[in-house]
Amino acid sequence: MAEKEFFDRKNELKILQEKYIELSPSNMLVLYGRRRVGKTELVKQFLKNIKNHFYFYVEVTQKSEILNYLSKSVKEQLGEKIVFKDFYEFLNYIGNKTDKEPFVLVIDEFQRFLDIAPEYISSLQNAWDSKLKHKKILILLLGSSIGMIQKIMNSKAGALYGRAQKIKISPFKYSDFRLMFKEMLEEDKVMTYSVFGGTPDYLDKFKKSKGDIYERIFHLVLKKGAVLFEEPKNLLEYENVRIHAKYNAILGATSSGKETMKEIEDVTHITSQTMPAYLRRLDELLDLVERKDPVLGKERLGRYQTKDNFFKFWYKFILPNQTPLNLGNTKLVSDLIKQDLNSYVGRIFEDIVRELLIIYNTKEIKGLKLNFENIGSWWDRNGSEIDILAYNLKEKDFLFGEVKWTNKQLDTDVIEELERKSRYFHYSGTYKFLFVSKNGFTEKALRKMQEIGAVHLDLKEIEELFDKTV
Repeated sequence: MAEKEFFDRKNELKILQEKYIELSPSNMLVLYGRRRVGKTELVKQFLKNIKNHFYFYVEVTQKSEILNYLSKSVKEQLGEKIVFKDFYEFLNYIGNKTDKEPFVLVIDEFQRFLDIAPEYISSLQNAWDSKLKHKKILILLLGSSIGMIQKIMNSKAGALYGRAQKIKISPFKYSDFRLMFKEMLEEDKVMTYSVFGGTPDYLDKFKKSKGDIYERIFHLVLKKGAVLFEEPKNLLEYENVRIHAKYNAILGATSSGKETMKEIEDVTHITSQTMPAYLRRLDELLDLVERKDPVLGKERLGRYQTKDNFFKFWYKFILPNQTPLNLGNTKLVSDLIKQDLNSYVGRIFEDIVRELLIIYNTKEIKGLKLNFENIGSWWDRNGSEIDILAYNLKEKDFLFGEVKWTNKQLDTDVIEELERKSRYFHYSGTYKFLFVSKNGFTEKALRKMQEIGAVHLDLKEIEELFDKTV
């Protein structure tokens, strides 16, 4: 495996190191997450300081070939020539490697055994119960198909039910993503993250490309043969998802702003009886859609949103324009992206600001002491929305925030509108206000915020606050 530059994953690395140090005597972990999120790179980084280990990648092949590949890998990595008759014999061999010092066994794309040789999973269960759990061994099972990993792990009929701890590896948050692009202007960081999200493999491809954001979108997503042109469709196929059209329709709806159950049903023509099952699969098995409820609002007003930024971008701009793209008319789609990208980025910038506030919770930002128990957005059935609402009911503290990603400076109309919407709340306590603007504030707005004691942040200040957390 070729070396890649490794970024972040400090928490995940720490967990693996602690599990290894604290072997008493054994541990089995399942590291799972969507394709390309960096599971293999994380484990490679962990293994750098582990002398006694064995790594095996499960190819899509016939069962008869698996044992041949295992024998070949043992010779290459451990220097021993052994022909294994079955998988249990291999596991018994690995168990004997723990006699002198702890051992780490890694099986990458483990879920493929479910199709190729399901009895190998049973062999692991039997070897674990009879021998391996009494040995000084850490077993790491890596899986890219969330649905298949759930099948192996979650039901009582699953061979590894109750035997292994699951650790989900998710795409980078914005604070993690920034570590890969320290040389970028903050505005470019926000736009890049909004388009390509936090999946390390996509970001690695972005780093290797050249040009501004629009040129890189062209080379990576729009042009004929672009490496990410069909990535979302490939993921659905990899997860063995049937009826792609319905999932595409739902993701297209949520990515274009149709987020209530009624709106999604109207656009997709999927019945209310079957819609919950599709949404549940997109959430639990594909990790692509999430439900959000208005903070301190009514749960029945919940919305469904595309969770991954790249998938949100793809389903908003690429899927609806497959015909012109396949005909080679990339200019039409590129012009559409340039026209609408700022508006698209605005929603994600709100998420970035909320992430910053969570990082600074129990700390201060420009004299504003943060100590909230929950944070999110608020909306009602009449169309009123508040970008940020954080609260602490015990201390009766409420923070209302407005976030703007536009080329205009924020003016007093935005301040007055947020003050008006805050009056919809009938909670007694202290109301505080926060205004965030990409391009700053007018003089009138600055005076108005000073009068009401509001805190304001521009993009430069956002950058400085994130930098202090590194």
